[in-house]
Amino acid sequence: MKRGFTLIELLVVIAIISILASILMPVFSRARSKARGTACQSNLHQLALALTMYAGDYDEVLPLWSLVGGSPTSSAPAGTPYTWDQQTLAYTRNQQILQCPENPFGRGYRSYALPRYCSGVALGRFPAPTATVALFEKGQYPFGTWEDATGENVYQSHTCKGQPGYSEVPFHNEGKNFAFIDGHVKWYTKGAGPFAAQYRTGAEPGACEVPAEAPSGDWPPAG
Repeated sequence: MKRGFTLIELLVVIAIISILASILMPVFSRARSKARGTACQSNLHQLALALTMYAGDYDEVLPLWSLVGGSPTSSAPAGTPYTWDQQTLAYTRNQQILQCPENPFGRGYRSYALPRYCSGVALGRFPAPTATVALFEKGQYPFGTWEDATGENVYQSHTCKGQPGYSEVPFHNEGKNFAFIDGHVKWYTKGAGPFAAQYRTGAEPGACEVPAEAPSGDWPPAG
């Protein structure tokens, strides 16, 4: 005669499965987040290479964040801004690498910004290429749009108008990935690396707006 499970046994099995699921779900979530962060770093590495290739074809000068010019804090001018991502598309041939899979604003948005302090600057002018941010995570607008194409501070998470505090819009485990002028990519948590950098007198930590060497600008000093 076959004997089935009692109600108590079934409840015990369900309870064990629930406990195991509660333990494993955070592990799977962290693993997925880690994979997405790695994909983001790959995107930034390819984009940094595209910036270098662009400069190689234009007298060693990086692209302007927008060929139209103007201030990102004002309304976009009429016509096509022709932002840095459009200018470098010939070297990447792939708009998908502009989208971080863990952008908190969702899929389909350009997830990276070109700091104002390296817009249209010759590569040879940077005193510390290994410490100068070339691209950082910021964006809730599509490819080629004026908004979020540039940034003045690495704490910025989306548009310059009414941006929320960094803690309100986390990217990767309370940190962001950064691409540097020399091409390497690294993740930093809030309060470290570029977040804490304060080179220009009177500037806020993370400032990347004024194109000059400290103490008059935001480039990291040589050495």
